Amino acid sequence: MKNPKKKGNLGENKFFKWLRKENIDKTAMRNPSSGAGTYKSDVINSLDINFEVKTVKRLNLQEAWKQSSRDADMSQATPYVVIHFDGMPDDMWLIVIDNWTWADMFKKGQEPKSKEPDRQMRYDLQNLKNAITRVNKYLK
Repeated sequence: MKNPKKKGNLGENKFFKWLRKENIDKTAMRNPSSGAGTYKSDVINSLDINFEVKTVKRLNLQEAWKQSSRDADMSQATPYVVIHFDGMPDDMWLIVIDNWTWADMFKKGQEPKSKEPDRQMRYDLQNLKNAITRVNKYLK
């Protein structure tokens, strides 16, 4: 693909579709103005993330990070640089975040799980309770 703008648009479309397919953000969509206006992220999302999507052969990562950080500051979002290098599988992306964002994500992943049973567990327990009630009625 010769036209870099079309290549970039295609990359943004593929990335937002990937976000939806993976159930990360079902509302994600490509920002048609991509950088113009007040919302700067290449992908509109409900995650408070500024996605700077790059579909490239080579990349100046420092410049891409500066752009994402600057745009994220304007919208009070978290900067992410999303990279798809030529030759990578269509559904593979490299995602660059800063150490503080990574540390927050890591810490949240390490938190103890809630003691409240999840939905499936509640469903299974209710079914078990109903079965015990039926058995008790039968035994009486």
